[in-house]
Order: sequence, then C-alpha cells, then structure tokens
Amino acid sequence: MKKLLFILFCCISLSAAEAVLQADFDTEASCGVWSRAAGMSWRPGEGRNGGGALRFDSSDPEGCRHAGVFLDIDEVRGRGVVLEAWIRAENVSSSDVVFHGPKLMLVITGKNGKVYPDQPKEYGSYDWKKFTAFARVPQDAESVRVVIGIEEVTGTLWFDDLRVTLGPQQAVWPVVPNGLPVPEKTRYRGVMSGYDLSEEAFRELGEVWNANLLRYQIIHRKGDDYSTVEGFRKLIEARLHELDAVLPRARKHGIRLVLDMHVSPDSHVTGQISNELSYAPEMQQELIDTWRRIAARYRNEPAIYGYDLLNEPLESRYVPKPGGGVCWNELARKIALAIREVDSETPVIVQGAPWGGADALEDFVPLGVPKVIYSFHFYGPAVYTHQGIGFRPFGGEYPGVYGGEYWDRARLEKAMSAVIEFQKKYRVPIYVGEFGVVR
Repeated sequence: MKKLLFILFCCISLSAAEAVLQADFDTEASCGVWSRAAGMSWRPGEGRNGGGALRFDSSDPEGCRHAGVFLDIDEVRGRGVVLEAWIRAENVSSSDVVFHGPKLMLVITGKNGKVYPDQPKEYGSYDWKKFTAFARVPQDAESVRVVIGIEEVTGTLWFDDLRVTLGPQQAVWPVVPNGLPVPEKTRYRGVMSGYDLSEEAFRELGEVWNANLLRYQIIHRKGDDYSTVEGFRKLIEARLHELDAVLPRARKHGIRLVLDMHVSPDSHVTGQISNELSYAPEMQQELIDTWRRIAARYRNEPAIYGYDLLNEPLESRYVPKPGGGVCWNELARKIALAIREVDSETPVIVQGAPWGGADALEDFVPLGVPKVIYSFHFYGPAVYTHQGIGFRPFGGEYPGVYGGEYWDRARLEKAMSAVIEFQKKYRVPIYVGEFGVVR
C-alpha cells in the first residue's frame, strides 16, 4: 500500500521582539511545516488582507480536522505564551461541549499529562475576528504544540495572521513570614454551599456529617449583570445581604465560612464555573476594591474563616500590553494587599491559574503577603469523577485504567505532586477547596 504524505508549507518566521512563531499563510511554500489534516487547504487570495489563508472544511459532526506545529520548548519553558490568530467562519454548527468548534489551541505536555488551553468559542458565520488564548508553560514541560482547525462541528473556517508571543517574565516579590502554621492533621472538613442554608441544614452538617467548614459561594444567578462595575456591585451587595442572614446559623452550629468569590467583574464564567478574567484595568480594580470592602465589613466576624479570592481563575483572555490588566498571580497579590490594609488577621486563600488545579501551583509565585493559604481543586481522573456528565460515559471503577493510565493512590499522589512540592518549598498551609466524585 502506498502511503501518501502531504506537507503544507506556510510563511512562518521566528522574528524580533518576543514573537516565537508567526504565520501569515501568504505563500504555500515557506520555511515551516504544519501537519496536514483532511479537509484542510491553502487558499490564495482568501486571507483577511487579500493574501493567503488556511481553510478547514468539515461535513462530519464527529470529525477532527487539526493542523499543528511544535514550538521550540527551550524558548517557552517557564513563560506565559499568547497565541493569537484571525478567524473567519461560515455556517459553523454549535456544540454543547464547551471545547468543540473552532480550534486555536496550545497542547502542553508535562509530567502529569496534557493540558489544552484554547480560545473562546464562537459559532455560526462571521467575518474576520481576532481570537487569543493564553497559557503558562511549566518549567518541566516536555513539548508545546500549536493546533488550529475545526473539531466535532460542521462548517468552514479560515485562519490567517497567526502569532505566538511570550508574555513578560513573572514578577517575584520579597519573601515575608507567612504567619500561619502548616497543620500536621486536617483541621477543617466540609462542603460547598448549596441551595439549602436553613437552620436544619447547618445543624445536620455539624451534628450528622461532623463538618466544621462551609465554602460559601458568592455567585451570579440568572439575570444578574456583572459585565459592568455597577452591575457587579449590585450582585455583590445582594449576595452579602444573604450572607448576613446565614451567619447567625453558622455561629450557632460551629460552622465557619470561607467566602468564595465565584464570579468577577466582566468575567466570562465558563460551563465549568471557572472565571475567564477580564483584563480591563477598571474591572480588575473593582475586584480589588470589592475585596477591600468585604474585608472591612467582616474583619471582626468570628464565623468567617477566610477569603477565597477567585474560583478557578482562567487567563485565557490575557494579552500583555502597556496600561492593560495584569496576570492572575500579580492581581491576586494586589487583592491580598488591599485586604491587609483593613484586615490583618483573616486568612487569604488563593488558587493558581488555570482552573485552580494542582499543576497551577507548579510555577505560582507566593504573594509575599502574610497569612495566605494556598488552595487547589482536584477532580482526577475526570472521566471517573465526572462520569455521566456531558460527554463522559457513566460507569467505571477505582482503582482502574483511565486515559491509558492506571489510577490508584500512587497515581493520585503523583497528580498532586506540584502541590506537595509547593508546600515543602514554601512551608505554607494548603486548602483543598473542591474535590469529589458523582454518585
């Protein structure tokens, strides 16, 4: 059998400034090679400025048409990477799966597997639009691949003027004594707040479940507007009014509360309830000011255990630019400093980006602020913990094989290795804010 190898050349250059990859697709044959995908073609004259473009056609709602190229791993290790490209769409069908559709994606392979940061999804038909994706490449990353194309939807997409640039070096702040002990045993156990916050629910939580902590969600509800400063303030005041009614029950039954900011100004709250940060400076300042006001309001409240700055932050929309917003690590420090202006005692709780996952702490820089608890969420392996949800089939056993790996206690510990090393290195307390399995 003859094997036909397709090689598509496009204009790629390693250029000045902090760009590590550029592709304008104006010529078919150039200095770089993208992998070939079915339904992909180079189209002269169809680019956004009359030049060339890469086009992907799909009539298969279950098909994946991907083209990719690897970045020089030595250039991107330990750095933030901005991937941007212009995309045009024609009759692209929608999907209930949040990561299916047009693909402008980085595939980052590390010691604990792969992550797939990509751009916000838009479907239908539209003229040329600029999309971006941002990710941090761990120091121990093995490879980074840029992937473009169309995945498990139908329609036609054009890509042009793709660029990968490096973000600024991560700032490092002076080390200060944390001031909180690293507990030898688990001191608090509890749950996320649900819809029942009645007196009986608090009694049962303490007496039946032997819990002593509730992660109280400051969350948006249907109809809430948090796209503006005014809308966000109204939302926050409504949630705090509800909190004030809950606090007497918490005090009575010995349940302490972690105030969990589950939404932020002008964030894009994803299907997984994660927060794609806004990088408008005024929106970031509002989040800082909001936490200062919350801390001033509750600093003497004994039922408040800590301030959880933002649930599962995502930096997908981050594009570094003069006068623009800052990355999550720096924003978290600014929030913590604002809290310390009015409350020197209540612990600050912070998760890393992306997703607040274990690996997010691998290159996270301690905030240089006293009394900070570092946090992560854990749902591995997701095929098992989230079985029956979305595209994941129901059923499975633990221990068991998932994603080609045998998951047992040792594999779980490996998946949390970044957190373990972070705690050993910096001698800080760790809070597991979320974990669990469907039942």
